[in-house]
Amino acid sequence: MLRFIVRRVGTLMVTMLLLSMVIFILSEVVPTDPALRILGRESTLEARAALSERMGFNRPIPERYLNWLARFIQGDFGESYRLGAEIQPLVARRLTNSLLLAGFALLIIVPVSLTLGVIAGLYESRLPDRVISIGSLLSISLPDFVMGILLITIFAWGLKWLPADSSLRGDNIDLAVHWRKLVLPAATAALVLIGYVARVTRVSVIEVMESPYVRTAILKGLPRRTVIIRHVLRNALIAPIAIITTQMNWLIGGLIIIERLYNYPGLGSLFQGAAINNDLPMIAASSMMAIILIAVSQLAADFLYSILNPRIRFS
Repeated sequence: MLRFIVRRVGTLMVTMLLLSMVIFILSEVVPTDPALRILGRESTLEARAALSERMGFNRPIPERYLNWLARFIQGDFGESYRLGAEIQPLVARRLTNSLLLAGFALLIIVPVSLTLGVIAGLYESRLPDRVISIGSLLSISLPDFVMGILLITIFAWGLKWLPADSSLRGDNIDLAVHWRKLVLPAATAALVLIGYVARVTRVSVIEVMESPYVRTAILKGLPRRTVIIRHVLRNALIAPIAIITTQMNWLIGGLIIIERLYNYPGLGSLFQGAAINNDLPMIAASSMMAIILIAVSQLAADFLYSILNPRIRFS
């Protein structure tokens, strides 16, 4: 088990290093003068040259990449061209907000989607399966902004149970106070994925139910509940877990439309603002955080795979 984890961590570290090179190179080919972005168009050529010399913009690309990577590892993400402030506190705050939103969404996605998928798979071609399949198809078909507007119309404007504005202010988020602001954006993100995960779970359960070892267990006279818990769920949950873990990066850094719709200050909207304003240090820092999140979610997925199917550890 330890060798399996060490091998996976090593592979992810190499992948992250290669992707960091790609991000840095892409930021270099963008036709933007960092000194001009920082000082403004009214600055003189001498001032820009002095700033470029001081900040190392005129040094060779390999040297600048190594300096940038070393600073990033130490927690120094640089300074935003647009805001003129340190990037690390901004990214940390937005990442915390996104993690809270993703956590709320997962609390909805995991139990609801897996339960619906298992029920649909166990009752294939019967009424529960048909109802769940139609609902899942509707969930997949509706875009996230349509889902969000629908929830706002019902729960914020109609019933007035939840706020439509999910903006957060202050340095510390008190869940006892702000939890109501997280419900609608988390529910919107969850409903987008519930249908997809439920359908994958349904197909996986049907395939496992038709496998020879499950049929053998049934013929041996084992109770249906025992067969489902010990044999079906253990193998059928591998595919849904893969879907959920691969969507973690979207839940944390890709909810741009949902964050804009609810005015929620997450990592996705921060990245969007940096891209619109050509803020290269902010783009690089946000991209690296997204890569780290992907690596961590993939490592968590590999660990869960090895628990559900021990043969994966030795493959």
